Amino acid sequence: DLILSINEGLRDYTIGMGAAPEKTRVIRAGVDFEWLKHADREKKRKELGIRPEDIVLFFMGWLYEFSGLIEVARDVMEQQELGGKVKLLAVGEGELWNPLQQMRVTGDKEDRIITVGWQPYAAIPDFLASADICLLPAQKNEIMQNIVPIKMYEYMAAGKPVIATRLSGLLKEFGTDNGVIYIDAPEEVMPIAMELANNGQREKWGQRSRAFVEPNDW
Repeated sequence: DLILSINEGLRDYTIGMGAAPEKTRVIRAGVDFEWLKHADREKKRKELGIRPEDIVLFFMGWLYEFSGLIEVARDVMEQQELGGKVKLLAVGEGELWNPLQQMRVTGDKEDRIITVGWQPYAAIPDFLASADICLLPAQKNEIMQNIVPIKMYEYMAAGKPVIATRLSGLLKEFGTDNGVIYIDAPEEVMPIAMELANNGQREKWGQRSRAFVEPNDW
């Protein structure tokens, strides 16, 4: 009688599989803004050994091989321009956990990559608050094309700019100039992050993120 999807990309996907367009609707995913209200940025950054001047790139969720995090981590470890001021904070577990551990203990740059295993859902707002820029730098593949991970809404509800791969599902859902900065490869994350860090635009992009998802408050 009716086919419901949680984003525009998945609606198009169902139509492509034979659904009658007039029988499809979108009920968008959302986020609980109350969940974010009491996040403590300073406390969490202090716990994690993050300095006030550090720029924290944040990813949460399953650490898939195609998540793009290895490429980002490599660039974070090799950064020169900001003298190690950019950190990568990853909360979650998965295939890339061990490779990230091996990478972070190389040389004298261990503090540039911070990895934390699975956390209770109630603890996530503090991690989001500790971040400056959130990431979804996945490699382009068939699995990722049409999905819109709930973490995107949570990133944006926390008022963070998001650097994400230019995937059709994300473009249909968030459009352009709404707090999401699109990339075509994970190697583009660091140059954009450094630009945001240096030009004072992080807050503006974060405000756009928050404004776009505010109608999606559960």
